[in-house]
Amino acid sequence: MLQREFDLYLDRARHFYKRLADELFFETVPMEAEFRHCADPVPYAKRLEGEYRPIREGERWGGPWDSGWFRLTAEVPAAWAGKPVALAVNLNGEALLFRDGVPYFGFSGGSVFGENYRKEIFQLPYEVAAGQKLEFWVEAAANSLFGMEMNGEPSLHTLYPYGDYKGVANKLRIGLFNRELWHLRLDFEVLLDLVSVLPPRGRRTDEIVMAMNDAANRFAENPANAGIAREALKKVLSRPAVSSAMTACATGHAHIDTGWLWPVRESIRKCARTFASQLLLLEQYPDYVFGASAPQHYAFVKEHYPELYEKIKAAVKSGRWELQGGMWVEADCNLISGESMVRQFLHGKNFFMDEFGEDVKNLWIPDVFGYSAAMPQIIRQAGCDYFLTQKISWSWSNKFPYHTFNWRGIDGSEVLTHFPPEDTYNASVVPRELVPAETKFNENTILDEFMSLYGIGDGGGGPKEEYLERAKRLANLEGCPKVKFGRADRFFERIAACRDKLPTWSGELYLELHRGTLTVQARTKRNNRKLEELLATVEFAHSLLPLSEYPAEALDRIWKTLLINQFHDIIPGSSIRKVYETTEREHAEALEAAARLAGDAVRKLGRAASGAVTLVNSLSVPQDDPVVLPAEWDGSAVLDASGSALPAQIEDGRVVAAVTVPADALTVLARGAGRAPACEPLEGRVLENGLIRYEFDADGRLTRAFDKEAGREVLPPGAAGNEFSLYVERANNHEAWDIEIFYEQQKCGTAKSIEPARGWRGPVRSGLEFRLGIGNSRLVQRVTLAEGSKRLDFATEAEWHEERKMLRVAFPVAVFTEEANFDIQYGTVRRPTHRNTSWDAARFEVCGQKFADLSEEFYGAALLNDCKYGYKVFGTTLDLCLLRAPKFPDWDADQGHHEFIYSFLPHTGSLNNSGVRSEAAKLNRPALAVPGVAAETVSPLSLEAATVALTVVKKAEKEDCLVIRLVEQAGRNSQAVLTVPAGKRLVGTNLLEWTNDDVLTPEAGTVALTFRPYEIKTFKVV
Repeated sequence: MLQREFDLYLDRARHFYKRLADELFFETVPMEAEFRHCADPVPYAKRLEGEYRPIREGERWGGPWDSGWFRLTAEVPAAWAGKPVALAVNLNGEALLFRDGVPYFGFSGGSVFGENYRKEIFQLPYEVAAGQKLEFWVEAAANSLFGMEMNGEPSLHTLYPYGDYKGVANKLRIGLFNRELWHLRLDFEVLLDLVSVLPPRGRRTDEIVMAMNDAANRFAENPANAGIAREALKKVLSRPAVSSAMTACATGHAHIDTGWLWPVRESIRKCARTFASQLLLLEQYPDYVFGASAPQHYAFVKEHYPELYEKIKAAVKSGRWELQGGMWVEADCNLISGESMVRQFLHGKNFFMDEFGEDVKNLWIPDVFGYSAAMPQIIRQAGCDYFLTQKISWSWSNKFPYHTFNWRGIDGSEVLTHFPPEDTYNASVVPRELVPAETKFNENTILDEFMSLYGIGDGGGGPKEEYLERAKRLANLEGCPKVKFGRADRFFERIAACRDKLPTWSGELYLELHRGTLTVQARTKRNNRKLEELLATVEFAHSLLPLSEYPAEALDRIWKTLLINQFHDIIPGSSIRKVYETTEREHAEALEAAARLAGDAVRKLGRAASGAVTLVNSLSVPQDDPVVLPAEWDGSAVLDASGSALPAQIEDGRVVAAVTVPADALTVLARGAGRAPACEPLEGRVLENGLIRYEFDADGRLTRAFDKEAGREVLPPGAAGNEFSLYVERANNHEAWDIEIFYEQQKCGTAKSIEPARGWRGPVRSGLEFRLGIGNSRLVQRVTLAEGSKRLDFATEAEWHEERKMLRVAFPVAVFTEEANFDIQYGTVRRPTHRNTSWDAARFEVCGQKFADLSEEFYGAALLNDCKYGYKVFGTTLDLCLLRAPKFPDWDADQGHHEFIYSFLPHTGSLNNSGVRSEAAKLNRPALAVPGVAAETVSPLSLEAATVALTVVKKAEKEDCLVIRLVEQAGRNSQAVLTVPAGKRLVGTNLLEWTNDDVLTPEAGTVALTFRPYEIKTFKVV
């Protein structure tokens, strides 16, 4: 065949394929349609309670986020009887067809995943009779798969900052469907796609092009000839794959973001549309397998669509519906605490076990923005052996070297990990995705298969029928990997046999993208941190009471509120305003409920005492931070439980006391007869005690820090700490998600004083208050230094009114080291302070939970925080990202009032020989004050250890006993001695509390424990 003939015939095939889209129906007729407008979703049972009106094709039915019910009716023409009939419904949004009151099939008006993607044809899976009257109920939503129509880079003068949308009845038809032509179009689709990845001129390519030309000739522009045309393609579609071809284990998938460009309420309906559609496909395709993660999504369906949920349970029991992922939601893995990560597994796996009787063995989080080095241990201790993601393929600078490997964490634990080489979790089952995946699969000499996750998520309904038909055609086709329907768990079990031959990656899986998610939506991040810390105190306080009084149901609700809002587009800050309106309300309600529960426990432990306050310390280190007493203290002196006066001062009308609450204990303070002394004015801008001296300039900059204990200057010559910098910040893409390195070139402001500083000093602490302006924003900083401490606290209130700006604060230190230490979940990770390689340079913004530390062997300095996560440590400077101001997808992101604390802490010794961890813990979990109660008690569980922390004391999930968790924090072999209640033993268990392992019997009331570096140990106390 000459080249010009090849080009001509191939072009003909492409045009022929496109034209077939208009011939899918022999004929159609409009359905009679009535419509009811709903501002908010209305359940099926209440669909008839409103007023309906007629609606025709082309009419608008709703605006942004509206809902509606459609009643569609038609009478079957005699010529259609017993033949394939289909609906063509497009309401320019998402829609759900019900059958007998149960969700049955989901429609999608379009998708960003493909300009021609529609899910608007529903082929009736049953025959119809002549004259039969058909009725269909459809619930519609005026939003796309990705919410509103929004500009991803909106102008500051946009008229629609929150997006716009029009619900329009584009199609309301029923027709006689040409199923044979539908198959012909699929044949062409697969062959055209295969030609695009085959060598441009070879026998196989030429053969396919000529076969398609022959099929077009046989079709002869007559839709009735579709079957004849297909005969011309049978030969080229039947050629088998080569013997060395890999196998793609194809698992039907529908990634549904719990909240993102739509509120969570829409995710509930997205689940119904998707799950209903997949159940129908399972009926139609006997070999098909579908999988879905996130127990929260199943819980949504159980609550809102119970009949659908029962169908899912039956499908799971059959083995054709796979439960995936051990976490409650697909949670962010940088920002949540170690214990939150544990509870994601605990609640997630318990739900699957309780509801379905299945132990899910994989962590399934394909779309999360990086993975902490602490995770392998938590994954394994949660009873999971496998981990799947693909998000690291988004890394901008460096290509990750493996697709299947053993991932090793900070403690040495390993988990078998797979990155699907198609680099997507919305695959389409087409050669142009599968062939490159086979080519670049790096472990292809060890394994002969990889996983393919195919189906459109976020409301696209997962795989649609066409996807399964393509998979059938690609099951064994020359020029392409073999496609085989399969479950993910079986895939992992097969490849596990080769794990000893696979490469190993040690340390974090850092995503070289989306670094802005460490900072944006600061209120949500702060509330998350506060709730994490408060829940630990609530559980501790109630563990001191009889187990019969433990508020398990209330705590379960609060924990699940926390967990759902840790979803990987909610807590990172990449969702729309509607999401955060709900999240901020839920966080406030949860914080109030948790505080109420803590107070209830303390009141049960003590007695009413109007002149007293009980302080609760749930940390395993003494809490000696100054305590600001309740307003009703009214200036009185402060007495401890023995009646001795404690150092106290009146500071801005409130009494601040110096008190030490023992580890894991409650302490009572009583109001004394006299008055606490008022603070004295502080002359100058110097905060000083016996350990350290700090000097400030008029703009709040720290100009000198002299460590008296070490006899050394903390800051480099001429440098200043607490240096605020405002930057113009506009990423190339993904505005809320990304920070680009070039922001460093766009500094546009520093903080300047707008009022003279004022200072005070007293026996408890001294302080300075600065009022600063920067850009269009204002800061008020109360900088305090407690007696006997080097920790300098910067309690900050910000009125933030910037657009596309970023605020950072920096502390250069006279400490030289090539690595900095960062706090992560239940451990620490070291990262370079230089940019020698592309891998080093890519980590210009990294996650630190409660601190980042620069330490030499005998000296260092740390920057602590109580609700921030984004750090830059470059050279000898500790730099913390405080606030951002993106305009997409939330136009109002972070505007308004913020409160946060960060602390500067010079220290002698290295990190592991300093008090940095305990100071960070104390900053984040101040003693909880419960006024009007006297309840002094010490937990019967106490710990003596240098580097081990008792992090959790709680009631077991399903047994009448306590559960405790201990963590080695310094990354070294360590010992600890635990005091156990009289008559009790320790039974080792996993993070899920499912196992009963070694039994440890106390000797003289104590148990000696040994720990590997960063090891987590969990015990039942029985």
